[in-house]
Amino acid sequence: MFAVFGICGLIVFILARPQEYLDVLQKLPMLYLCCAGALGGFVIDIKLRRLEPHPVPILPWVIAFLLWAVICTAVKAPIAVQKSVIELAILFVLFATIAHGVQRLRTFRLIAATVMVVCLFLTLVCVHQGLQDRSCIVADPEHPGEGIPDGRPCEMADACYGHDAEPGAEYRCEKAGLFGTYSIEDRVRYRGELHDPNELGLTVCIGGFSLLVGFANQRRRRSTILLAGLGGGLIFYCVLLTQSRGALVVFALIGGIYGIRRFGVAGVAAAAAVALPLVTLMGRSGEKADMSTQLRYEAWWAGYEMFKRSPVFGVGQRQFAENHFMTAHNSYVLAMAELGLIGLILFVTLLYLSVKTLIRGVIVLDDVPGARPAQAWAMALLASFSAMLFSINTLSFSYHTVLWIFLGLGGAWVSVVRHHKPDFDVRITARDFVIIVVGCTAFATVILPLFVRYKT
Repeated sequence: MFAVFGICGLIVFILARPQEYLDVLQKLPMLYLCCAGALGGFVIDIKLRRLEPHPVPILPWVIAFLLWAVICTAVKAPIAVQKSVIELAILFVLFATIAHGVQRLRTFRLIAATVMVVCLFLTLVCVHQGLQDRSCIVADPEHPGEGIPDGRPCEMADACYGHDAEPGAEYRCEKAGLFGTYSIEDRVRYRGELHDPNELGLTVCIGGFSLLVGFANQRRRRSTILLAGLGGGLIFYCVLLTQSRGALVVFALIGGIYGIRRFGVAGVAAAAAVALPLVTLMGRSGEKADMSTQLRYEAWWAGYEMFKRSPVFGVGQRQFAENHFMTAHNSYVLAMAELGLIGLILFVTLLYLSVKTLIRGVIVLDDVPGARPAQAWAMALLASFSAMLFSINTLSFSYHTVLWIFLGLGGAWVSVVRHHKPDFDVRITARDFVIIVVGCTAFATVILPLFVRYKT
């Protein structure tokens, strides 16, 4: 299937970003080439009748959300429309080609394996970074998370501004990793969209740990179970190096979802009693962590103020940082502030339908002979989505490519199931939509302002 090559390329170049540190790739617009390859391959597959042009149920909601983001930007920040359209178009291609260009279980496994391998690569890079000694690093102000170590050891950044320092350069005393990466306050991270330790921790958990368990659960061989255990241990160590409390909870939630399926609520409650103290002890704490939390609450209040000023259109896509000194650190607040109440409703609908579809799939496929592999992947994606829904309460993930890759994987899973069970169809009902509208309205007008006032 021709679309697969472009899709895998998109995933690799978006997450691992080799075009940023391999000179041979810097001369080519790899992201646009992969987009074109995925779209062109999809068209070829349709013409060769290797794929069926059947839209997945979530597609209309995706189109509505992205179009509304463009409309809001055109109304509130017309100067940023062109940039917004390009970014949103890439997200749409990423979602649409994964969701519709994958209609066989073998192809789905290939795409899932690509995501998993890339996340394991990120894990290895960041574990290597965390094992290094601190050194003086010349920071790159235009590319967050990137810098060049000059070879001088240090304990504090002040030691880097000696007679050997480059005039006018900004120095950091951090752990230097591969490919120009370096830690931030000894917290490991990658580059590009994953330069934040919290976002890195979430990504390697849902894209690495959860999918590793999915492969092991599908095959149930001793070798795959052993590899999943080793990979899971490495990912857990990477999460510890990020010092992200949220990522530790995500790791525990993924295990908890599988625990509910295997042992019921009682078994998970017992596991949670053990896991919560570990999260408290191993996560970041102290004055800096408390200050970070306080700044996050201030950003949420700023988002609420933006919503009050423009409850219909918000301030426009990617305009939160233009109205506040930091990002929202909450995907729901971000969607509400930038795209108004309608945007928040559409965003929540995407997540709601994805989770509803996977839950329904796990239940329905119990009675279908030979459906265990598809059911195993439904559990893996359900674990990823459940953990992600919690974590994005403290992350600005509304337009993050990791989220849209998983929305695409959710759509692809539906396409795979429909290939064997054409009557499988999960939609947003009128009751569902009323629940979403009421919940979003309550969040925007009552829950968020009361919560932030209480915390501040």
